[in-house]
Amino acid sequence: MATIGGGSNPSWTGFMCLLAAAHAGWQYADVQHAAKTAPGMEHYRSKNTGRGGRRTRSAAEAVERLGRQWEKAQQYAAIQRPLPQAGRTPADLTELDGIVRAVDAVLSSFQVAPGRWGTSEAAQSQRSILAAVAYLSLQTGKRVVAASIRDLALMTGLGRTTAATALTALAGQDLLARISTSDGGNAAEWRLTPELSTAAGTVRSQPLHNPRPPTELFNTRADQVATLEQLLTDQRHDLFTRAGLGHLAGKVYALLRHSSALTVESAAWLLGVSTRHTITVFSRLRHYKLIIRHPDGWARSKRDLRDHAARLIGVAGLLRARANRYRNEREVWAWWLAEVNQMNSVPRRRTRRPHVSSRTLQFVDDVPGERQWPRYPRAADGRGDHKEARYWASNGMLVPGSLWYSSAA
Repeated sequence: MATIGGGSNPSWTGFMCLLAAAHAGWQYADVQHAAKTAPGMEHYRSKNTGRGGRRTRSAAEAVERLGRQWEKAQQYAAIQRPLPQAGRTPADLTELDGIVRAVDAVLSSFQVAPGRWGTSEAAQSQRSILAAVAYLSLQTGKRVVAASIRDLALMTGLGRTTAATALTALAGQDLLARISTSDGGNAAEWRLTPELSTAAGTVRSQPLHNPRPPTELFNTRADQVATLEQLLTDQRHDLFTRAGLGHLAGKVYALLRHSSALTVESAAWLLGVSTRHTITVFSRLRHYKLIIRHPDGWARSKRDLRDHAARLIGVAGLLRARANRYRNEREVWAWWLAEVNQMNSVPRRRTRRPHVSSRTLQFVDDVPGERQWPRYPRAADGRGDHKEARYWASNGMLVPGSLWYSSAA
């Protein structure tokens, strides 16, 4: 419809505009409104004089021609339109709109009430965990998300104990609702609260073949995802762990992405901490040349020196080691659940399993069905030896098809 003057063939261009509108599910009133100003629909406002110019049509002639051509366009669209699928309903974006509103409330609370999230180290951890849950909810498009403590800890750069404490505190403050507890290998389910209802008519259902999405809703969601991603990734570094410069230093570093420069006072207000505490954090960042002087305060260094600073402090690789440790813990937990299931099964249905230290010539786990686990190590009293199980897992001895020998078994 944006073709200036209808192009070289205004009649053909105008009918293509009507055909596109018919496929998109427009009503005749929408077409009449577009025909008044749309450049591509010049044919319905004027006609060719035959001498290289155009003359304005009368109102009656314009209405009659537009109505006749609109009926033809609808007939063509009805023939070309595919048959509707059985049980197909228009897309309902009420759920997504509710998620976007809930996340917007979370981000607004970070900006409007920074003191609520900066009074203590525990409050700062709660802010990071709440941002991680909001990010998962946006990415999955679901109000209720399954998030394990270790996954949230890795997303935010916190320890699993700190993440668990923050989740409990957020649930106690009615900022998060625990929908279901963890069960076996399934993580607990969480939902952002309070429940924000969507006003009637806020996001109407779209016609089946309307290619025009509610761009404002999707653009808002994309902006929120980008904001949360930058917040989580900038502060998730070995340098900003508790053994390094601390979690608050990571938040300062993340703030400087969105601002060309920050003063100590403005950073203290945004973080909700005292000016004295902010000066200490800025001093640490400046010592490792992560921030530089700016006419308007302090700005990020042009070079990313976080890895270099982490090596100087001696915390390089800390998050990677933590991720490996969590992976081993999950593997041991799955191994123990399989052992419990084996103990609770009928004896004659129990499969024969080799010891974890036995030499195997099977390089590929080609046994169909679930993973075949070796026997769980036992202590002298017959109880499960979890310490030894972690030793096997951390040394890669539980990998299916591994070939090794250990005299310690």
